[in-house]
Amino acid sequence: MAEFDFLMPDVGEGLSEAEIVEWIVAVGDLVAEDQPVVVVQTDKAVVDIPAPAAGRLVAQAAAVGEIVLIGSTLFRIDAAGAVPDLGGHGPATVPATTPAPSMVQAVAPALTAPAPILKPKATPATRKRALDLGVVLAAVAGSGPGGRITTADVETAAADARTSQPAVATGATSTTGRRSSPAAAPPRPVGADRVEPLRGTRRQIARAMTESWTTIPHVTEMREVDATELIRAHRSLRDHLAGRDVKLTLLPLFVAASAAALREHPNFNASLDYDNELITYRARCNIGIAMSTDEGLVVPVIHDADLLSIEEIAQRIDALTTAARARALTLDQLSGGTFTISNYGSYGTWMGTPIIRPPEAAIVGFGRARDTVVAHEGQPIVRPTLPLAVSADHRLNDGHHLGAFVSTIERYLTNPVLLLAAGRGPESAR
Repeated sequence: MAEFDFLMPDVGEGLSEAEIVEWIVAVGDLVAEDQPVVVVQTDKAVVDIPAPAAGRLVAQAAAVGEIVLIGSTLFRIDAAGAVPDLGGHGPATVPATTPAPSMVQAVAPALTAPAPILKPKATPATRKRALDLGVVLAAVAGSGPGGRITTADVETAAADARTSQPAVATGATSTTGRRSSPAAAPPRPVGADRVEPLRGTRRQIARAMTESWTTIPHVTEMREVDATELIRAHRSLRDHLAGRDVKLTLLPLFVAASAAALREHPNFNASLDYDNELITYRARCNIGIAMSTDEGLVVPVIHDADLLSIEEIAQRIDALTTAARARALTLDQLSGGTFTISNYGSYGTWMGTPIIRPPEAAIVGFGRARDTVVAHEGQPIVRPTLPLAVSADHRLNDGHHLGAFVSTIERYLTNPVLLLAAGRGPESAR
């Protein structure tokens, strides 16, 4: 059989579905083996799906923005004939054998090929930039490979549109040289509301937050801690690491303190399978770091954070931040988290109520440290204080568990030298 259906693979950790972000290859185009055909997005990452064999794309099973279930048909390829070598993507001639059974299935006669989706070729980041600038992608000529529209193309189109608009007079000048009063402003037209589909990263965030809020009963503890010693330790470490090309913020200290507290309170480094009534206490301490990007919130993971030094944690954070901004995070970097930190203080936020990421059991949020008048030995003094909030799964942790966990984090933050005794390495992790 020359034609076969390619099934949507599981691209990480037992996910059940993915969203179509972009079709790179149009219906009717030739495709080489291992050439990217479609971009999909899961709740973990954006992934290119390659062709399992050379041939011609004859059907796309879903349009951009639609959801495809894992194991269902994603696209159809006609593997008959020869395909030119496309830059080393694969062999010039279609192999005689069909792809592996686990990846393809026989074509169902009832499945008909949908019409090609004639959408402008552009990445999600470029589409967002066009939306921000009010540029219609269909009117932009793409300068990228295969006619793909780049961000530079969008910005050029926006600049051309601005320069082509006629100047608006702000007032008329009379023959006597006196400036007349400007005309009354026209009534503001009533514009239509803009409605757009919930797609991409924002849809994944919405689904995850809905799942968390509707399935996990949250209990939250808020506290302000004295950050005097924490800030002093941060400055000392920053000066010590200045020559090692390490960007040290307070975040690595937050990670180290949280990891140390998780070792003392395994209930917070756990997950609950409510349907099967099973609690899993995680052997590894993999801390996710909530990061804001142009496309939305992502949570890359620092694996085995309890085994790393503060310098190593800082290096991991820097690498993950760089990858997140470039939309280059791998599935491994986004998977396996057992606990999450939200450093919303970096955005200027004082206090918040963080939402747990299923299937985790807890999350901590750190606000912005600021000088506050506090009582010390009966006298008012000014001290830097750090607000924090911990949300926990109330099915696993009661109020006294939560209070003890927060107090442990506070102990490490107010006296960070204790992190030296918290233990590092496999031996101390037992």
